Amino acid sequence: MRVLLLLPFCFLSFGARRPPRLVLPGYFACRSALLEQSGNALACYAKTQQQCRNGQLVLAFEQRLTARTERARFAIVDTVRVTTAAPRREVDITYCAAATGKPQLYFVLYQGVPAAPKRYLPFPLRAWGVNAQGHLVEVPVKSLRCLNNDYGAE
Repeated sequence: MRVLLLLPFCFLSFGARRPPRLVLPGYFACRSALLEQSGNALACYAKTQQQCRNGQLVLAFEQRLTARTERARFAIVDTVRVTTAAPRREVDITYCAAATGKPQLYFVLYQGVPAAPKRYLPFPLRAWGVNAQGHLVEVPVKSLRCLNNDYGAE
């Protein structure tokens, strides 16, 4: 009799799939951006504020846990570690598009240059996007044109 009562509880607990949660205690949030269609987010973290521009970064895909009408709460479900310690290397979250695709948000590692007057990043080195399974995947930069978020700023 006891086995029959426990059986529904097993199905209830195994039926709902929750994203695995990763925690980054002590990390500083450098920048983030919402993915328009899903409400999920891309975020960049570092151990210190100074390392946001030069150091070890953690790029994270965060899944939204609440409805859009409620206060936003997120859980980190995938991360990628990136080093930007080389001179003038920077990471940004920006819209990129392939020749035939529509623009999407990507993490882009690029060679920093005084590029405020240029509409597109001149030297993207690496880029990461989110696949259908909610994982960060590296995408080839040869086919991407990535917007320069500093365009027009002087």
